[in-house]
Amino acid sequence: MLTQIEFYDKDVIKNILGIMSIKPDKAVFIYDSAIKDMNRFIGLEKCLKRHLPNLIFETYPVNIFSVAQIHDKTKSIIDANGNAVIDLTGGSELMTIAGCEAGIDAHSKIVYADIIQGRVVNIADETDYTPAAKLSLEDYVDCIGASFIGNSHNGPQPEQFDNIITMCRFLFRNIREWRHTCSYMQEVMADTDKNDLLFRASMRIKIKNGRFEQPNPKLMEKFEQLGFIRNLYISPNHMVFEFTNAVNKAYMINYGVWLELFVYIHAVRSGLFTDVQLGTMIDWDIYDDRSVPGNEIDVIFTDNSMPVFVSCKLTEATTAALNELLIEKKRLGGWFSKAIIVTFSDDKAYDTGIYKRASELGIEMLDRKDILSDNFGQKLVDAVQGHDLVSLKWKKI
Repeated sequence: MLTQIEFYDKDVIKNILGIMSIKPDKAVFIYDSAIKDMNRFIGLEKCLKRHLPNLIFETYPVNIFSVAQIHDKTKSIIDANGNAVIDLTGGSELMTIAGCEAGIDAHSKIVYADIIQGRVVNIADETDYTPAAKLSLEDYVDCIGASFIGNSHNGPQPEQFDNIITMCRFLFRNIREWRHTCSYMQEVMADTDKNDLLFRASMRIKIKNGRFEQPNPKLMEKFEQLGFIRNLYISPNHMVFEFTNAVNKAYMINYGVWLELFVYIHAVRSGLFTDVQLGTMIDWDIYDDRSVPGNEIDVIFTDNSMPVFVSCKLTEATTAALNELLIEKKRLGGWFSKAIIVTFSDDKAYDTGIYKRASELGIEMLDRKDILSDNFGQKLVDAVQGHDLVSLKWKKI
């Protein structure tokens, strides 16, 4: 029986990558005795046993400031189990030192997960390595004791992609008209059932703030041409049409969702990313007996087992938006995750304070020029794959 000894770490990927790659019979976690919330280990065990159903799971607390105690605990586990491998990827610096000493004393194999290169390496022989397992978003969510509780928007089917992208580009090039048209439709449909698909209203209406709004006929004709609505009738005084389905209705009465759809479709079409999700809502603590959604993540996916968080703003970016994105990234993915903000502004082009702040925080930015380019998909891929976690190590974040 192979026993794998791990040192518990706040970064999810360090706790699970080695075990899911080597696939031991038993996993033993040595953790800081100052940790009082044991629910984190329930989530960790749940994640690992979803992949390794017969895995034996054990945990042992230690004083992480005592090299002797960490060494003795590690050595006792090796002695009790015989065939053991020690993973030095996680834990504190003193855990690494003590674990390495215990492994050498016991002549045990010692490994380290090179997360960037995607392999688990024998530190005594770098040519002896195991390819790293692929992790999913579900793995990360399970490990922190969270859960997906739905999506604020339904992702479109592949056969809808072309029409949605065409509509997105039309809206982006007529953004002022879209702002007024969307405000008009939101007011008319505010109190309707989601399955009420008939739209009938005066061409000019007064909205809640006292302003008057009216739709742009060219936008409405484009929506009909691309199949989002049908039976469009526009007269000087009235407009009547029918949404083709409830999903299209939800899209058309949401101003910013079109940028989220634009990013989502390009991420899917790249073929390079997995677990691409739109408008994801997460309950950050499933053990508190309350189902409470946290902040919505506009688009999220994985790139070589690392979570990528994308915030989409069909407006200018703000410091609050950057901070929210950074919190989501740290909470779910930790250091080994990536963040991108896609904003309909000129922040990057003009090197604004917001763009500089994003760079300081390690957040990639795509702005209006990128969105309106003919190769946005490649720009998105470049932003993800060019996100250099190694260089970020020494930035003041």
